[in-house]
Amino acid sequence: MYQEQRLQKILELLDRQGQLSSKEAIDLLAVSRDTIRRDFALLTERKQVLRTHGGILPLQKSQTILSFEERLNNLMKEKNEIAQKAYQLIVEGQLYFFDVSTSVLKLAQLIDRDITVYSHSLDNALVLAQHETVDFHLLGGQFHRKNRFYYALNEAELLKDIHFDVAIVGAAGLKGGQVSFEDEADTYLKKLVLKNAKVKVLLAEADKFAKHSNYVLASINDFDYFITDKKPSKKIRANLSDKVEIIF
Repeated sequence: MYQEQRLQKILELLDRQGQLSSKEAIDLLAVSRDTIRRDFALLTERKQVLRTHGGILPLQKSQTILSFEERLNNLMKEKNEIAQKAYQLIVEGQLYFFDVSTSVLKLAQLIDRDITVYSHSLDNALVLAQHETVDFHLLGGQFHRKNRFYYALNEAELLKDIHFDVAIVGAAGLKGGQVSFEDEADTYLKKLVLKNAKVKVLLAEADKFAKHSNYVLASINDFDYFITDKKPSKKIRANLSDKVEIIF
């Protein structure tokens, strides 16, 4: 079992049990004490768990969602792989919505095609403004510093009249199959986008299944494509609709 697979299993066990001791993890995963010590240390460093004497505890939900800048340097290999897969869905001449998301930002960095993009993300704007082939529209408003997006109600309301060919959305959490986010305004804007989008694409790493946040955007089953970094577990796949194409 690769380390990232093992880390995901540890998070699933922690979510189910509410706590996990080193001894339990060693027995359940059939690995050495040193391996579990390193795994627990890495999860603690990523701010996904709280380290205790002899084990780990889950963080409160408000602590599990990192800031945009913190997320940007987390799981970079996985985000790049997700972006490469999502790039295959980009078709010249189409109208896109790009979410404020570290994985979507990686996709934005790859764009070299003649497309139109709307986004409320500062970082998407900085990247796509450099691409001469992209007709970029920034949705303005008040700047939300932690997650680096803009929002104003009048700007968001413009989205009611836009029918995107493709909406590409990230996720702060996927726990229970629900796509959730930390900011109410951000979530509302995306709901307007998805309402009229012809194709809905979700980009998220598998570790998001252990995270949840305050505001639910939609179910994973509301998307046409779910692009992730590894094959979801059998339990997770059992709750996904056959209509959702999973790409990993």
